[in-house]
Formats: sequence, structure tokens, C-alpha cells
Amino acid sequence: MNFAHRVLRPGDVLTACDNMLAVPTGFLGHSAIAVGPDEIVEAVVTFPYVRRAPAAEFFMQHPKHAHYRPIPDWLAAGSAQYAITYHQACQANYAKGIIVPPFSFSPAIPLEDPWSSIYCSKLVWLCYYYGAGYPLYNDFFLFTPEDLDSVLGSDPHFELIYKHPEFHFKINT
Repeated sequence: MNFAHRVLRPGDVLTACDNMLAVPTGFLGHSAIAVGPDEIVEAVVTFPYVRRAPAAEFFMQHPKHAHYRPIPDWLAAGSAQYAITYHQACQANYAKGIIVPPFSFSPAIPLEDPWSSIYCSKLVWLCYYYGAGYPLYNDFFLFTPEDLDSVLGSDPHFELIYKHPEFHFKINT
């Protein structure tokens, strides 16, 4: 599929089974939320930990991904607006020299806590939880890109737009 012709809508979720780390495909993954037709907000392991980026960059770095779209307008609008507001708050913190939230996979920090730690799929979860009042189901202690795929794939409020033929997670996280 030519990603240059796919237009994102605010609230769309991208989840990949590959990652930029040295972890094999199918074990860790990456995710992001769309805030415009060609822009995402994502949490990454390098500073600034929460950033806005071109969607084309995500597609180039993570070809093995799935793309989900929220069906109700309220779900899409609320989650995307929270992503924008959260990104702005993070940038304001960074500008003051305050590194909040730090990037961390700590299981000791509740999923609902937006400021003590952040990681990619937690960011998407927070956007739906706080932005739309819609908690995505979490089966274990961390909410992972694999969780996004399994939860959104069975949620009637979401539709699958695209899934790479080799997209697959090897473990249920």
C-alpha cells in the first residue's frame, strides 16, 4: 500500500509490531495517535519524549503496522484534542527544564497517571481515557501496542483501515 495516499483522521490509532530498538519484530512494537491528516503525536525513548511528527515518518519506520479508526465522532475528537493538549503541556514542561513526563515502562506507575511516566501505547490509552472518557481494556500490567491491536480489533467503536500482511505479535502482552 502506498502510505502517501492514506489520509489520517484525528483520533486514528497506528500500532506497529516492529520498533526502532534492537528488539525483534513481534515482541515490542510502537504506537501513535493521529491529530491531523498527516501528523501524529507519539511517545519515544529519546528527548523530547512526547512529540508531534509527520505520519509519513511513522509509516517509513514501521511498515508492519495496523491502522484503526474510531467510528463515533466524539471518540475521535476527544482523543485527538487530548493528544494535542498533552503534547503542548509536555512541551511547556520541557521549555522550563522540567522533564515531565519521563519515558518509562515502570509497572509501578498506574496506567491512569499521565505525568509520572509515558510510553507510546500508554499515550494512546491516556488520550482515549481522558480525552473521550473511554478506557481501553488492559489485560495485564502494561498497556502495549499488542494490546491496542487486540482491543481495537474487537471493539465495535473502531474499524480496521489497514493491516500489513506480516503484522503479527508473537506474545500476548
